[in-house]
Amino acid sequence: MRVNDKVLVENINDYFTHKGLSPNLIEDIKGKLKKDFQKSEAKDEDYIEYRKKSPAEIILTIQRNLFTLQLNPIIFFIINFILISYLYDKQYVSYQAATGTSIFYCLIILPISIFIYLRIDWKNYLYSNKFEMIIGLIVAVASFILVISHGINMDIGIVAVTIYAHQVVFFIGVLFSVSGLYFGRLEFTGIGLLFCQKTIDAMISNPNIAQIGSIVIWILLLIVIIYYTIRISSRN
Repeated sequence: MRVNDKVLVENINDYFTHKGLSPNLIEDIKGKLKKDFQKSEAKDEDYIEYRKKSPAEIILTIQRNLFTLQLNPIIFFIINFILISYLYDKQYVSYQAATGTSIFYCLIILPISIFIYLRIDWKNYLYSNKFEMIIGLIVAVASFILVISHGINMDIGIVAVTIYAHQVVFFIGVLFSVSGLYFGRLEFTGIGLLFCQKTIDAMISNPNIAQIGSIVIWILLLIVIIYYTIRISSRN
């Protein structure tokens, strides 16, 4: 390892130790950094010369991205929870219809938000996430427009859909719920349960049983939200 690269690793270790980051996270940062050194060594350059950034800029980029990484699941859950709750009108399910805004959300906003969530989660946080920030801002603006449109009863029309479309959404909700529990992504579990609650009438024809099922899902959703909140608040 080059002398300047070794000094950079020591500076990063000292800085984030002073900031109170967990030893495991600091070791992860150092591991990613040392692995990234291969790119600069291939060009026979110091890492700061390869990145064309000062040590302070590299450290601040890492710090900013770590903050974004921590907020990523929280923002993802809050935005999608609000949009599903507000835009996906449960009363249209039994009539085999849906609003244009809810369809636009399900087909456009939700997939893009998942893409941003996964890209930030998987991305090497040594580098800037400006692209994700720009796309996220576009999604936020589009979401705001959808909320305003729904608030003034401009839902891009009421679209006739088959009962199978709502059933597909229900099974997507089940998939989100199960995969969220399996991978420890409770934000996906919460969104999945909300999808199931919104579309349960498409799965159960008896309104009384459907109502009971809806209440059970709400209770499960409440448990998930409480546990998720406790887990987030207890993070170091």
